[in-house]
Amino acid sequence: MIEVTRKKGMSLIILDILRDNRLHGYGIGEKIEELYGIERPSSGLIYPLLLSLEKRNLIRVYERGTRDKKIYEITSAGIKYLEEHKEEVERRKKFLRKIGEFWRMGGHEMVESIKLLIKNIDSLSNDEKKEIEKTLRDCAKRIRFIVEFGE
Repeated sequence: MIEVTRKKGMSLIILDILRDNRLHGYGIGEKIEELYGIERPSSGLIYPLLLSLEKRNLIRVYERGTRDKKIYEITSAGIKYLEEHKEEVERRKKFLRKIGEFWRMGGHEMVESIKLLIKNIDSLSNDEKKEIEKTLRDCAKRIRFIVEFGE
């Protein structure tokens, strides 16, 4: 369910970007990174979505660029689809901007640290686990305090 929602949301973002730009898949990923401050989505996410949008006649290949890269543009059906889903597009854009802000605040380092912790948790000693537990609880407590009380 989450994956389906994520793909639908990213499809809307791609359509919104193509409303103002003719771009190839990599360029779309770069634009997402530029606009929202998040890590560029993988080609494994972008290209299947482009294929799906093309099959649904929401985008089309405008031209082939260097090295036969497909340059995409939105169709009139794609513009209509965006208009019909205007509120959801705005929600998705707002969410991505929040994720970008989180990333800029150090969220990326936090996520990478948690991934590292999960990967290596079996090799940690009990003392190391207790120290990490304390650190995580203190961090969570501090974040909640700042968010709730502004300090």
